[in-house]
Amino acid sequence: MSAHRRSSGRGLLGWLFAALLAVGCAPAHLTVNIKSPADSNEGRPLYMVIREVDPKQYLADTYVDVAAKVVTPDKTVLQTVVIYPGTTKQVRVKKPPELPVAIAFLFTTPDGAWQTLLDVPLPEKVELELLENRIRTGANAPPSPQPALQPAAPAAPEKAAK
Repeated sequence: MSAHRRSSGRGLLGWLFAALLAVGCAPAHLTVNIKSPADSNEGRPLYMVIREVDPKQYLADTYVDVAAKVVTPDKTVLQTVVIYPGTTKQVRVKKPPELPVAIAFLFTTPDGAWQTLLDVPLPEKVELELLENRIRTGANAPPSPQPALQPAAPAAPEKAAK
């Protein structure tokens, strides 16, 4: 084998190794897409807090506890963002290695779900829609499309009267 062939083969292998290493080491991110209608939070801007959280702590945290993290973020806070009514926003954060992620919206007068928990394994993307004073959840989300109707199974024969 000629020297030229050996060196070009090594270059290709080196390039492939570097590409695989770069992909394997790239931090995983979570993309959060937020749709905020004009009437969300009574038309006023609000904060969104994205944080890593232990599930037990998530259940114990109050609205006041989470709101305090806007002014004094601790090591759990991944990002705080102002959300403006009538806009859409996309936020990208680095996924924590092991813990779930809580996403809280600090409505002026929350009425229902104001935060949500994303359990591990975390998705790559989440879509959230705000309502006037809460997050749209399964209970207040529009109904999912109905599956195509299946032909009905034949009815069982009725017993003859005696």
